[in-house]
Amino acid sequence: MERKESIKQMDELLAVCKVCPKRTDKKWAQPSYNRLQRHCNTKRKTGKQLLGIAVVLDKEVRARRKQKGASA
Repeated sequence: MERKESIKQMDELLAVCKVCPKRTDKKWAQPSYNRLQRHCNTKRKTGKQLLGIAVVLDKEVRARRKQKGASA
């Protein structure tokens, strides 16, 4: 997956997250704990896809750094 493609895909998925009804509920979206984040990452298809893309991007960045000789 190319970097530009994956960033574009992440933007599309985040647009879906912005209109999520749980995000607007103050009980779920309270910033003092990550209940909403845990719910999205484990139970929502969009959250799982976002995590997958983030892992791919992280691996790509580490590979580039390793190739340049910098510590990953």
